[in-house]
Amino acid sequence: MDPQVQAILDSMAQRAQAAGAPPMWELPPAEARANAETNFQAFNDPMPAGVVIDDRKIPGPEGDIPVKVFTPSDDGPWPLLVYFHGGGWVIGSPATHAKLCAELAAGAGAVVVSVDYRLAPEHPAPAPLDDCVAAAKWAVENAGELNATAGRWAIAGDSAGANLAAASCIRLRDEGGPLPVFQLLLYGVFQRDLETESMQANGEGMILERRTMEWFWEQYLSGGASAGDPLLSPVNASLEGVPPARLIVGTLDPLLDDSHRFAEALEKAGVPVVLSEYPDQPHLFLQLSEMLDAGKQGVAEAVMALRQALRQPA
Repeated sequence: MDPQVQAILDSMAQRAQAAGAPPMWELPPAEARANAETNFQAFNDPMPAGVVIDDRKIPGPEGDIPVKVFTPSDDGPWPLLVYFHGGGWVIGSPATHAKLCAELAAGAGAVVVSVDYRLAPEHPAPAPLDDCVAAAKWAVENAGELNATAGRWAIAGDSAGANLAAASCIRLRDEGGPLPVFQLLLYGVFQRDLETESMQANGEGMILERRTMEWFWEQYLSGGASAGDPLLSPVNASLEGVPPARLIVGTLDPLLDDSHRFAEALEKAGVPVVLSEYPDQPHLFLQLSEMLDAGKQGVAEAVMALRQALRQPA
């Protein structure tokens, strides 16, 4: 194993043992959420320079949606990227993912709108996706207000956020747009299959636990939605006409096979897709870029892919 990854896993195991805290799936969702807000702050140090961060609220289907906007400090207007954070549809926020979004904004030269969508189980499916689609539409329609241009825009997310990004592209295609030119999907969950080879091999001790993923799905589906719904499991969707995609995932991720299956489904539908696998890397490795050389490489690849997609002539 990558010694940098081993050091992180050892440190996490030692801290968990010392704290004696119950696993996430045994906590009330609100408590798990509060813990994540505290623990994920370690991922945000240091923040990259050259990015202005602004918090605002935009109209949503059930009240205002908070968003965090990351804007390069140089003159614009800039291309636009709409980002959905991970956290199993239950935990996480734009604050927990601030460093990664700032890195994408600075590196790709884009305004990043990170969406604080409603979370399960208080707001089960399809509420998070409804907020994401509404936020994407608002960002494109109000790009000028953000010092951005909507001529070419992209959508991105990590883990459950990648699920929401992929599902948003399907919804936007079916609802007549606006459709992004590119989707960046980082170690995404694209199906409810807890028996894949990668889930069985990496479902314990590799940051994302199989039991945690099962608990996340239970919360997301608590309103009665079906896991087989193509907007919840995009591998089941008709994918013709969705934007080209870049998928990035590590080989120690329980969700590795999700990326394989979704890439195969996109390719079968005639959608240009690149799947990048990083050997010996776990879930969240781009967010651990301060500690992992491969995380830095992953961020650089994501930035390069965004720059290429957003600066090609229309």
